[in-house]
Amino acid sequence: MTRATEQAGPIVEVLSAVGADVILLPLIEIVEPLDGGALRDAELADISNYEWLVVTSPNGARRVARVLQQSKTNKVKIAHIAVLGTGTREVMESALIEQVDLQAAVPSGQGLVESFPTYSNNSQGNKVLLIQGEGADMTVVAGLREKGWEVKRVDAYRTAHCVPSSETREQVQDSDAVVFASGSAARSWVSAMGTDFLGKVVVIGPVTQKVAASLGLEVHAVAEVPTPEGICTALTVLFT
Repeated sequence: MTRATEQAGPIVEVLSAVGADVILLPLIEIVEPLDGGALRDAELADISNYEWLVVTSPNGARRVARVLQQSKTNKVKIAHIAVLGTGTREVMESALIEQVDLQAAVPSGQGLVESFPTYSNNSQGNKVLLIQGEGADMTVVAGLREKGWEVKRVDAYRTAHCVPSSETREQVQDSDAVVFASGSAARSWVSAMGTDFLGKVVVIGPVTQKVAASLGLEVHAVAEVPTPEGICTALTVLFT
């Protein structure tokens, strides 16, 4: 499992529950943007100027929630909240005790766009604050703009590469499968391990699949739903 340590828990729990022997190989870590989060925090402090706040990942949600908790203390109006997936929703609602207004019917960037309302001139405002990780693709930005919204996109965090020890590299080379939950993890794997892996490659979704394939990795299974359970199902089908 190549996910960052702070994210790996749910996947490890699901896989361990079905008898998998999970080796943690964190190839990325989640760190602050290059500006230390200054732009993110400034825009969130002015959240009352936005009609919608859109958060696309649990990593972004954790950082957003810290700032918005202060906004709630100061009784600042929080915009309507939209999220991509269940994990992000759970972080937002548990941290803020605030109801999420919209969750993508299909947990993908395109799914979020399709679930999002089209701006109407009768609406109060058309400004959207979109919180994503550094390097996220432009699917959500472009899609919401096509629907008439004025989108301000801000980096919530970035990923940094981790270098595994030689002992860890030897241990994982004998694994039956490797799981990539992001394109960043796939890039770090190839940088550290190369492409000569004899086991199966399983990825969380089509975006990660595209990155892995572009790096020369053969992808054997793609989770139909980008969740720990989806990854578990993909592995189960692959090995039965």
